[in-house]
Amino acid sequence: MIRKNCSFKLTYRGNGLVGLLYFFIMGCCTPIYADFQEGVPLLETTRFELLATDGGRLYATIKAGEMCQYENGNVALAGGIEIVLWANTVDQEEGPTHIQADTLSYSKEKDLCMIAGNVLVSKPQQSLSMHTEQLWYDTKQEIIFTEWPIVITDKGHVLRGSGLRATKDLTKYTVTGTSGTVEIKQETVLGANPL
Repeated sequence: MIRKNCSFKLTYRGNGLVGLLYFFIMGCCTPIYADFQEGVPLLETTRFELLATDGGRLYATIKAGEMCQYENGNVALAGGIEIVLWANTVDQEEGPTHIQADTLSYSKEKDLCMIAGNVLVSKPQQSLSMHTEQLWYDTKQEIIFTEWPIVITDKGHVLRGSGLRATKDLTKYTVTGTSGTVEIKQETVLGANPL
């Protein structure tokens, strides 16, 4: 009688161990990327650099520590992202727009680019910079927007807000929930000719 109980207990524990071992092995064999919506990247590269041209004219350079491209056309960049957008105009006074961030995700289906993690957008020649935690770029409408808190520094003036909508060259922008100071030209506001 004691042996049957011992045998039964061992058999029960044995089946429990087999089941536990099965779940452990399946857990280890499941790829890490199975939880991600993107799946397995088709292309992975480190120290990524892209020079984008249009008709032989350079309009953007993109550098990142890592790049993954997926089957659906989506792209993810990480690790010290640096983007330089060159103006399409002949007038070089405007200068390029610089963007720095931790990560970038591009959705081909939505034509949206999300830039996140300590985002800094600057135009050094105009002494303009914007800092936020997340920005979106709509590639169809060519606008930059966010609902996150943003800090804009323009020629020493600091403007804070809770959202932004801007053209990609930052020549026109709207900030919501503002506080701070900013210099505005009188003729622009009043529509009058300058004296």
